[in-house]
Amino acid sequence: MYRPIKKDPRWTISREWTGQEKPQFVVRFCDDWIGQRAFFDSAVMLAVGENARRNAALVVEGME
Repeated sequence: MYRPIKKDPRWTISREWTGQEKPQFVVRFCDDWIGQRAFFDSAVMLAVGENARRNAALVVEGME
């Protein structure tokens, strides 16, 4: 289990079977499922972005 948000043990990333062909990296907050990603780096970005959103930060998801 990996904790992507320093000083906040409520956030975890672990590899789990999710019904996909291969195990996925699952992001959880207080053991509640937030999302899953095929790649570890993408899971970390999901956790960091969701943490920022929960803290009322402005999150830019994409630019055109």
